This record gives sequence, C-alpha cells and structure tokens, in this order.
Amino acid sequence: MISFDNLPGNASLKASLQRALSGRFPQTVLLSGDDTPGLQTLSTVLAAGILCESPGSRPCGTCISCRKIGQGVHPDLTVIDEGENELKVDLARRIKAENAVIPNDGARRVTVIHHAQNLNPMAQNALLKELEEPPSYAFFILTAEQPDALLQTVRSRCTKFALEPPHEAVSDEEAAALLAPYLDAVAARREDRMMLAALALEKPPRRTLLGMLGVLQAALRDAIFTAENLPQAPLQPALRGQTVALARAVPAGRLLACYDFIDELTDRVSRNAASAAVTCALTSDVYRICFQ
Repeated sequence: MISFDNLPGNASLKASLQRALSGRFPQTVLLSGDDTPGLQTLSTVLAAGILCESPGSRPCGTCISCRKIGQGVHPDLTVIDEGENELKVDLARRIKAENAVIPNDGARRVTVIHHAQNLNPMAQNALLKELEEPPSYAFFILTAEQPDALLQTVRSRCTKFALEPPHEAVSDEEAAALLAPYLDAVAARREDRMMLAALALEKPPRRTLLGMLGVLQAALRDAIFTAENLPQAPLQPALRGQTVALARAVPAGRLLACYDFIDELTDRVSRNAASAAVTCALTSDVYRICFQ
C-alpha cells in the first residue's frame, strides 16, 4: 500500500509533506538527495497524495486513485525516467502538450521528472513558463541527485525538499531547537545573536546542515504566506511563533529575497563551502537582505 511509511527515516520531511498535502500543495516541487530509490519512492507517494480521493489523510493507499498508482496505470500520472540520458527540448515540448489536456479521472494531473539535472539548458528554458504558471490542475515533481546542476531560474520556481539518509535525518524537535534561536534573532534584528545561532547550526554534519537549510526555507515560506495573509497550513508548525514574528518584522518581498538566498547558500554548502562562509552568509548577508 502506498504510504509515507514506505520511505525510511526522514520524519521531519515526511511530516512537512503530509501537512502540505492537507492544505494547498505547491504545484511545482523539487526533491533532492543522493538516495535515488528514496527519491523515486517519495515522488510516488507525493503523486498519490496529490491525486488521492480521500477527504482525510493523504495518500490513503486504498482509494481507486491510490490503487491505480500502485499498479502503475493511473492516466493522470506521467513518470519520466530516462536514467542518465540527456533530457532534450522535445521532451519539454511533449510535457507542455500533455498538460494542455485536462485530467482524465479527477481534477488533477501530475508529471514526475526523475534525474531532472539531466534536462539540458534548452529543455529547462522551455519548461520555465510551465513551471512558473502551470494550469490549475497541473502539478510537477522534479527529482534531482545534483540540484545545483539545474538552472537557478528553474530552482527558484520550485518548492524544495531535501531527502536525507535515515541515519542523518533531522527530526522536527531537533530542527526547531536549532533554528528557533536563529529565527528569533532575525526577527529581533540582532545581528550579534544571529551569528551565535549560526555558529550552532554548523555543528551537525554537512549533510544534516543541508537538511536544516531546507527546514529554514520551509519556515521562510511559512513567514511569506503569513505576511501576505494567504491561507496555508504551516510546513513547520514547531516554528510557528518564529515565522509569525518574522512576518511582522520583515516585509514579504525581503522574506522572498531571503528565501532565494538560502537556495543559493544550499548550493554552496553542497559544493563544500567553508564553515566560516556559511556563518557569514547566515549573519551579515541575511541581515542585509532583511533590513538594509
């Protein structure tokens, strides 16, 4: 049966995605990580959750839609997996043409693109408009083992979630404990406290730090939705107090710029950026973006 239980570990990530599925799920998602089978499992579970017919927790695993996905026969789910082959512009055009047709079974259509880093620049550019303004019924799930290989313009149009090996995953409690002091310091406009909190974020292993940056982005997304008074279940309810304070202290446009900056910082960390550079970025750069 299709369920988040099919993916080992990653409790914080799965909880965030389950909450997102209960509200207005983003139409374009980028899943990243080194665990290719894990990315494939998670993308299937997410697709099932988007297409699930249950009014309760999704995916339910038992409705007709979930069963069709489990059998690989759902007409509104397209899965593209060309292995390590280059994904060319003709594929992007085919995806656009398929998504111009309304769904067959329900109200939504999902396109999963595995190994999205193999989309060549022409294909990525051809998909930009579709990713930025998809039809109301269209959802995209991109998986990438090397997300930094994607164009920044593509990454910026996606809501990003990082998959981690189970033994290195960060729980909700750990993420909140590490990030809350940092977010409190940002909302208080205290650059000195931001630096102390940023130093604490460097202590976990680098891969865990990447996961923490993903949680930070989710918290910033919550703050943006709060600042804009948009109805959306929070991705990080454990940090709700911090995100509300951020929404009051920082204009939505600057929060969005900060969100994009954390995306760039994640790329630097994935390329083994020095710890001192990460601390500087989370301190002076974030302070400048938010307040200067």
